[in-house]
Amino acid sequence: MRYPSKFWALGVALVMWLTTSTALAAPGPKQVIREGADRIKKVLKKKTTKGSKAREVQKTDLRTAVEGFLDYKELGRRALGPHWKDRSPEEQEDFYQLLRDLIESSYEGAIRSNADFELRIEDEEIDEEQAKASIMAVASGKDAKGKTVAEDLTFHLFLKNRKWMIYDVEFGDVSLVRHYRGEFNRKIKKESYAALIATMKKKLAEVRKGKAQGKIKL
Repeated sequence: MRYPSKFWALGVALVMWLTTSTALAAPGPKQVIREGADRIKKVLKKKTTKGSKAREVQKTDLRTAVEGFLDYKELGRRALGPHWKDRSPEEQEDFYQLLRDLIESSYEGAIRSNADFELRIEDEEIDEEQAKASIMAVASGKDAKGKTVAEDLTFHLFLKNRKWMIYDVEFGDVSLVRHYRGEFNRKIKKESYAALIATMKKKLAEVRKGKAQGKIKL
């Protein structure tokens, strides 16, 4: 999987590590996104060394922040598309857990290199049923040459158990779900579902060893 811009990793990381929010009695989607971005920066503000105990604690803090917020099962269901219904409940569970591990491992390093980003919320749209929301934002930061670069982001959320959950994010006109769906569908049709799982596991091992971080091609 190849990503279209500097802020692809940033957008996914924001999705991954936003703080949780209870609907109605708690902050709305716009505030949740803003507070989540601040929380990411706060967690990563402390500099840690790779392999150190402090780095492991930091990784755990980041992982804990996303649990219960990003709906990996919904993301996996949408990304697998028509192939989702062909899988048993056990296979569905294994699939989205594997996808979660792959996403988390892939973007850990990438978000560290973009930790000094700024996020500006542009607009918020909530549907009439108060069940879905879209948050439009602009992320900006400095590239390797010190030039300011920016990317439009749109976060898609829905209510689940009275919590706002993110299930997709768009980078300009590229959707994370659509991107994954295209990759997964091609792999399954060309080979098989088993081949997709084997490839994802192989890539996960490579990413964890630092061999394919941020640039995953199935």
